[in-house]
Amino acid sequence: MPYIFSRDSRGHERNFLADYYRTTQELASNVFRKGYQWPFHATRMLGFGSSLVDLAIVKETQAGRRVFMDFDRNPLPVPGDAEFDLGRLDPDVQAYLANASALLEKPLDRLRKMNPLSIELYKRYKYDITRDPLEFAVNNQHMNGGLAVDGWGATSLDGCYAVGEAAGTHGVTRPGGAALNAGQVFATRCAEHVAARRRARAERGPAPGLIDEAVGCILDILRADSTLTVNSICRDVQDRMSDHAGVLCTAGEVNAALTAARALNETIRQQGIAYSGAPEALKALQWRQTALLSEAVLTALAFYIARGGGSRGARAICAPEGDRVPEARIGALEDVRFVSERAEDRAEQIRVRFDAGAFVCEARPIRRRDRDDKPFFERDWPAFLTGAIHDATH
Repeated sequence: MPYIFSRDSRGHERNFLADYYRTTQELASNVFRKGYQWPFHATRMLGFGSSLVDLAIVKETQAGRRVFMDFDRNPLPVPGDAEFDLGRLDPDVQAYLANASALLEKPLDRLRKMNPLSIELYKRYKYDITRDPLEFAVNNQHMNGGLAVDGWGATSLDGCYAVGEAAGTHGVTRPGGAALNAGQVFATRCAEHVAARRRARAERGPAPGLIDEAVGCILDILRADSTLTVNSICRDVQDRMSDHAGVLCTAGEVNAALTAARALNETIRQQGIAYSGAPEALKALQWRQTALLSEAVLTALAFYIARGGGSRGARAICAPEGDRVPEARIGALEDVRFVSERAEDRAEQIRVRFDAGAFVCEARPIRRRDRDDKPFFERDWPAFLTGAIHDATH
């Protein structure tokens, strides 16, 4: 529970979270909850929940102020309320700190007790949080999408596999620990599948001309005389995704962002990307793919909103006709009125594919497990021993 504050261009500090929470206890408890409820969730903006912290930070940065956390100071009080006190915390927060033996005086003391390696990690990157406040912002991390895979981690591109958060196997509100477990399980299954198919692939070899075609596509993008630079693409993509595809979205802004993303990719196709030397050529190819990825994400998001999709997981779909309004100490936040999640959207998955130079979407039913098709040792063991389990029919 560090002290979170913003700083304007003149260096003036602002205890901005005090505008959102009604008491010091409520403020401090929700700052702590961000540690284990860390992804933004639209519903956690309601009832003075932990995602009001995210919302407040977004609004501060949009107003041109920089946001910091200071591990040398406890949260400052809400105006008219008592000072911060470890004896006045919500029961779940109190229990968590007690179980961790971390009911200590300062945020830095509590952090050293619960996660000392984080302090050293920041020092490795030249940030000493024991001495200076740490600047930070809301990170649009939880997309909860990825490449479509089968039960072995194989994608629709023959020979290409995806595991962990690169694969579209996570639910919108999956537990944090599920990411690690899914990565471990699918990495093992992926390795088994690759090993089982390796011999057949070695005998077949790559399709004639496939490598030449791929190299040609790469060289077509790299043009030393282009006016389009890696830095300009980087700024363009990052600003657009942060401003229009972050935790707060509207239909109009998403559609405008999608139009701009398409225009950027068309410019890249026509002009290529400037480079000088191998390292910059590598960055050019990386940002070419990132620009395409941003268009794919915006295409899916626009498709979802156009079909009436509501606020799921890491995004609040804001609209004047929305049925939910977050409240803060200063009053109802009408500018963040959002549309509730629809139950039917939980039964679908949006698939995006690149077809004839454009991204297209379709909604498919979630693949359900047949609960009646249970493993049976005597029946299934031979397929495992012979490797038949890796065939397409299994």
